Amino acid sequence: MKRYWIPLLFAAVTAVISACRKEPLPEPVPQLDEDSILAMVPTDVLNTAYYKDIFLDGGCELNPGIKENGVVINGRLPYAMEKTGITDAEYFLSTIDNVNMGFTDSDKALQSELIRGTADDVNGVLLYPDGAPRFRMIYVFGGHSGPHGETLGTTGRSRVKTFYDNGGSYVGSCAGAYLSGKYAAGGLMPYFNIWEEGKMVGTGVSSSSIDMEMVSETFEKYYGPSWGTLVTGARHNGGGFMDTAPAGTEVIALFKDQAGRNSRNARFYDRPGVWAYKASATSGRLVVTGSHPEDAASGDVLNLTASMFRYAWDGSGAAKVKGVLRNGDMIPMTKGTEDNEPAYTAIGDLQCHHFVIHLPAAVPALTVEVQGQGDYDLEVYLKKDGFAFPENTPDYSAKVPGAHQTLVTGRLEAGLWYVTVRCATTVTATEVITDPARNVGRRFVYSGKTGVLNGVPYTIEARW
Repeated sequence: MKRYWIPLLFAAVTAVISACRKEPLPEPVPQLDEDSILAMVPTDVLNTAYYKDIFLDGGCELNPGIKENGVVINGRLPYAMEKTGITDAEYFLSTIDNVNMGFTDSDKALQSELIRGTADDVNGVLLYPDGAPRFRMIYVFGGHSGPHGETLGTTGRSRVKTFYDNGGSYVGSCAGAYLSGKYAAGGLMPYFNIWEEGKMVGTGVSSSSIDMEMVSETFEKYYGPSWGTLVTGARHNGGGFMDTAPAGTEVIALFKDQAGRNSRNARFYDRPGVWAYKASATSGRLVVTGSHPEDAASGDVLNLTASMFRYAWDGSGAAKVKGVLRNGDMIPMTKGTEDNEPAYTAIGDLQCHHFVIHLPAAVPALTVEVQGQGDYDLEVYLKKDGFAFPENTPDYSAKVPGAHQTLVTGRLEAGLWYVTVRCATTVTATEVITDPARNVGRRFVYSGKTGVLNGVPYTIEARW
């Protein structure tokens, strides 16, 4: 009789021995620390999530419009906006057409409510709850720079500086250029100081124009004028030239002759009349001039103004990441403006908050859950190796109506994944004429779900 059981017994014993032997575990995939993960995020991707394109400041002691035939047309915005298509705008325009007439107390009160804020909008119209810019750009009209800064007060001026520091671009003409700096008339002024330590000196030219020679190729990719072009006919009324400037200031055009005169011996001759400044990748870009090219409806002067707007637009701040999502950790985005903790502050209208997840190895699935408070619509997007703005072709999204979203994926590859939370709720903005009897003064009044102005609190958690 053949002993078939012997090899079977040997196989069984071998199996038992193998089962009892401790096999080495696979090497764990190393987890990167937060600094290493955030170092992988690019710093040159422009933020695209704003409430609107531009806010125009024609408030107290500033022109509430542009000049046509020498007269300020209250409510007439720069022609360059039409040329560039940057028209998704709001503004505050005073009821005083002639800046030499000062300002009204009612205009000052309305300006304070808009820029400095109220209980219903503690951030002011320019800012989201976390201090990020709510508009992509601000344009500041000409007029009286010092008095305008004084009417804004310390808080109002700080709102504009925060706007620029956190990514909003700035365009200004004449007084708008002065306000961007810190010094003028030989001393410290109530200005914004976004053009850090910048100083201007008055040309001494009023009710005239000064030629400007383009000394930069920067505007050639926009509307021009090209390098070497002599731009003539831009109105000039008491504006200044660049005197002391921070490092990194870019000179775009130099003042030449005043209209009808040889100005070789004038203090403004060959001094900067158009310049730009970008403090950092996350700040906006400033583009200003001591003249008034915004009044021009055609020609090189219009092209100059349009290029100023577009260059500022392209220099708005880079997108930023709030933090790193770890497996199973919940991040509370519930703070208010007054808490001064932007990394954990509630989200504003049409704003995007960005987070990143680093997967050291592939995972079979991932879940992102957002729980928001109130009757608002939040959306969630996920994308590999790029900010998950809605227009940036996200790999996954969750956007059913309401403040609660659950995004579930299939298998995800290892790498850096971006999570974006977007607040799809915004306010209804209605233009209001401050003085209907005279048809002067303009501002916007918000209605609808105005609670979004102080932010929608939410929590976010990722699991895999």
